[in-house]
Amino acid sequence: MKKTFAIVCLLLCAVFSLAQEPLVPRSNKSYLIADGNPKDTAYLRVKSRQAGLDLGLSVLANRVPTTSKLVAPKPSTHLLKQGVLNLQLPIDDKQTEFAVYHSELFDQPANINVLQIDDELVTYRSVEKVGNIHVFYHCVRGAFGTRRVAHSKNAVVYKLWDTPQRSLLPDLELQDQMAQAEAKRCAKTRYPLLIFNDLISYSYNSQGDLAIGHFLDTMHKYNPDKLLQADLLTPASWPYLSRVNENQLWNESMRTKIVETLAEKQEFYGKQQMPWMIGNFQIHLADKNRKSTSMEELEWFLSKAAAFDAGFGLDFSAAAMRKHGLTNIMLNTIKIWESLRLSHAFSDDIKEALKDPYCDWHIQRDEDSSFLLYPQHNSRRYYCNLSDDQWEWNSPYTGRFALSITAEGKGSVSNLVITTPNGTLYFPCTLRAGQYLIYDFEGHACITDFNYNKIANVTAEGESFLDEGISPVTFSCEVKMEERQKPEVTVRYYTHGDAKKLAKKN
Repeated sequence: MKKTFAIVCLLLCAVFSLAQEPLVPRSNKSYLIADGNPKDTAYLRVKSRQAGLDLGLSVLANRVPTTSKLVAPKPSTHLLKQGVLNLQLPIDDKQTEFAVYHSELFDQPANINVLQIDDELVTYRSVEKVGNIHVFYHCVRGAFGTRRVAHSKNAVVYKLWDTPQRSLLPDLELQDQMAQAEAKRCAKTRYPLLIFNDLISYSYNSQGDLAIGHFLDTMHKYNPDKLLQADLLTPASWPYLSRVNENQLWNESMRTKIVETLAEKQEFYGKQQMPWMIGNFQIHLADKNRKSTSMEELEWFLSKAAAFDAGFGLDFSAAAMRKHGLTNIMLNTIKIWESLRLSHAFSDDIKEALKDPYCDWHIQRDEDSSFLLYPQHNSRRYYCNLSDDQWEWNSPYTGRFALSITAEGKGSVSNLVITTPNGTLYFPCTLRAGQYLIYDFEGHACITDFNYNKIANVTAEGESFLDEGISPVTFSCEVKMEERQKPEVTVRYYTHGDAKKLAKKN
């Protein structure tokens, strides 16, 4: 249903847009996603200004939590129902398995699998089609605090709409009430942007796309000075939206897909006279499954936003901001890239170069008011066996190089040495597991934790550079084991090509 609805709506948008005028200003300015915690609002507002971004608030005005008084002890009659099911046999108040007659309702999506039988809610873990019946298994009777009772064969059974957020949806009447209350609440806030994700869920009632238009009309009525953004473009939503962001969370591992997808969507939204966003980028801390977001990852994403002249959502929580060691550098970098994009500083030729999914870029301020855009080569990670490591580094550029050396697991390494045909670098320090050694293009070095918080400065001794092409490189260090384990050490290098000079255009 979702896919069909979206396709139909998108096909109608072109015709609809010719006959309507937008009710709100259009904008493709990027924004910082607020986490909704009132205690963080002032802090995030300051940080969004530092990055030159709008501050956006995600709004879900049609979610009924399972802890709501609308759910228990007596379910509201206004919970949205997918349709009616028929019991095969009466059920007592203890049964955890029972059957209903076959229904196409089970082709509809569900997340927490909720049934309403009279005033009792029932959840089920699985359902199996057997002949002309569907059998529910591992049922929870009296779910969410409702009362479990026996039901006759003629009892009315409803399959309810639910969401991935483990909540239920309201019918049209209740949705209107909730939308009005949320619109009034938003009007009291200072957020310049309201974000509506899962916009299609507002259409699941009998009014379809008209319900989407009615919801957005309510939000606009109480918030006429705010930008409105959604993740879906429909005929009814077109006049109310300042732009569309499809809520895609991109990362560096999706390099090829992002360019293929963006090129296609840029053309579509352009035809609808609708600014669009390229999705969201998350800056996160290190955990057991992933490393903390690096500057290289961030600038790769910013380069794609510049390439397609598209805004984005920045998913950077207040908690992550306070603990990430590069927060201020990242926010200032975002401001540089975005101010250049919005001032049309990137020529068409540069934009085409920026679209290359496998090319990385770095911007830095020049001595005057202009900026330098460097093509950047980020090498693969070289794993060390910690005993006379020898590699062949293949750089597309000649010049100085930067380094990122990582130690994981147990133990430590000391007195690290990297030798190229053009010199030797010596780092008189100890790098423990859970730390980075960072060496930049200006020759400054430091040790940080895995969230890039500086632990100590390091004075690098010697100089070196790489020639274009393949260079033999050796790495050595002193190893200290812990619990009979050596640390896992990786080395990554970075080189720059010739810079292109950029200046903001007024």
